[in-house]
Amino acid sequence: MSDKRLLGYIRRVNLDIMWSRERSTVGNTLSAVKKARDLSVELGLKPQNLLLGPWPVGDDQGFQTAIEMLRGSQREGKNAKEYVQFDTIRKIRTGYSTVYENSAAGGALNSCFRGDQGKTFALTDAKTDTRLFRKFMQGLEKRMGRLVKQNSGIAVEVLLEILENYELELADRETSNARKRDVIISGAAFVIMFCAALRGGEVFLVEASELCRKINEGKSHASCPHVVLPLMGRFKGENGERNLMFLLATSTKSGIQIRRWIERLSNLLITENRHRRAGPAFCDELGYVYDRGRMNGELFQALKKVQTDRPDLISAGVEFEETHNIHRSFRRGATTRAREAKVPKDIVELNNRWKKVERKSGGMPNLSMQDLYTEMRQALATLTTFSESL
Repeated sequence: MSDKRLLGYIRRVNLDIMWSRERSTVGNTLSAVKKARDLSVELGLKPQNLLLGPWPVGDDQGFQTAIEMLRGSQREGKNAKEYVQFDTIRKIRTGYSTVYENSAAGGALNSCFRGDQGKTFALTDAKTDTRLFRKFMQGLEKRMGRLVKQNSGIAVEVLLEILENYELELADRETSNARKRDVIISGAAFVIMFCAALRGGEVFLVEASELCRKINEGKSHASCPHVVLPLMGRFKGENGERNLMFLLATSTKSGIQIRRWIERLSNLLITENRHRRAGPAFCDELGYVYDRGRMNGELFQALKKVQTDRPDLISAGVEFEETHNIHRSFRRGATTRAREAKVPKDIVELNNRWKKVERKSGGMPNLSMQDLYTEMRQALATLTTFSESL
């Protein structure tokens, strides 16, 4: 029974390889070969032997890895109960490739060449990089497809309603101090993620001491009042530990009070004496980085209240655990809002840093926060356009 099941997986691998190309392409290839063989017969020549097999005994084409991927795809997934998504099971191949490249055998292959723009390409003999295995991957992706569940964006009207509810909680004398702390943390995080179009993980890189040190910078600027938002850490698409700074408008056109919420966060950090040394601005009561799951839970709770109070903003039946997440919902909502406000594409890209590495040709400035702020003040109007337009 085990051998029969294994044979079934092998046959499935072969079928995925065969149908890695379009049906018409496969048919045209077969027709062309048959036509060529007939032409040889007309000329009295023996048809060419294409040496299609048999394959040597053993596995030097990554068949076992392919079978493991097929087996893994049959388990219950997160997005579909019947199977695991292609983007999940392809990580099996990535894992094997990474291990091999860093092994003694893979590391011994030093042959490489350099392209026109200085990019280096290395040769490999890994099983998961063979032509046959790559054909299997193409066929597998075509057969399975990709079920992508993107985070829904947070509309600015919904965010304003959430912030208004938070204002009422902060003004209520019966609200406990612990709850007020959570409201300040969550409100400031939601405002920053939206107005700076940050991913959920990036907001936790806001640094406490530098934030408090620069909280009054730009407050009384004559022509362009702004708020300084310093972040420290590793960002996607950037190399090494970098200082990153956002200059945000004091408030947005829709009425989001950016400075008010960031000042509340700064005052909280000063009250808890967390401004004297480097550390996360978004932290729990013990000073550790705030839990993402906890903040997501706060988001779901806030959205459910808006859904109950304002069904005109969020219709009934929306399951927020399935549709929203701090990871991308605020960034997606802000980008959509900016496009609706006719913000130029280069301003959106500048804020979201989509082309930053390419524009710098791989070189990223690693300045001190003070030097970085001094340099950025020369482009205040440009840098605050995105947040001001929201």
